[in-house]
Parts: sequence; C-alpha cells; structure tokens
Amino acid sequence: MSENIICLCKGISEETIVKAIKEGATSVEAVKEKTEATSGPCRGSRCISKIEELIEKHK
Repeated sequence: MSENIICLCKGISEETIVKAIKEGATSVEAVKEKTEATSGPCRGSRCISKIEELIEKHK
C-alpha cells in the first residue's frame, strides 16, 4: 500500500497528518508544529487546502 503524500516538499504523509489531528492539532499551524507540513519551500501553497480538509474530516 503506497502512502498518500500530502506535503510534497517535506514528504509528509496523510497518515502522519491524520495522526497529528487525532492528537489535538486542530489548525494548520498546529499540524505544522507537529509534522513540519507547510514548512517547505512552497510554504504550504500546495498542501494547505488538503490539510484543512483533513482537519475538518478528522477533528
């Protein structure tokens, strides 16, 4: 089973982001602090919307 990479710059998987959300990261900033997603060269321009969707789905 291949991982669904959400943050391409940092190689952060959907599984990692969902785990962070379930551990209490209920904002993009909190997900960034726990996973480093959105901290790559694109500064989240490619992944913020997907992270927001995951937060809504899993919070």
